[in-house]
Amino acid sequence: MKIQAFTLAEVLITLGIIGIVAAMTIPNIINGYNKKVVETRL
Repeated sequence: MKIQAFTLAEVLITLGIIGIVAAMTIPNIINGYNKKVVETRL
């Protein structure tokens, strides 16, 4: 009976991809939020 599991390399590659996607999207979300705050205050 062979146990199926992910290798360390597969896990690290997946986490790296998630990190890259998060690094690209988070600044856009923050800028959008800041614009809404400014509009609300005006």
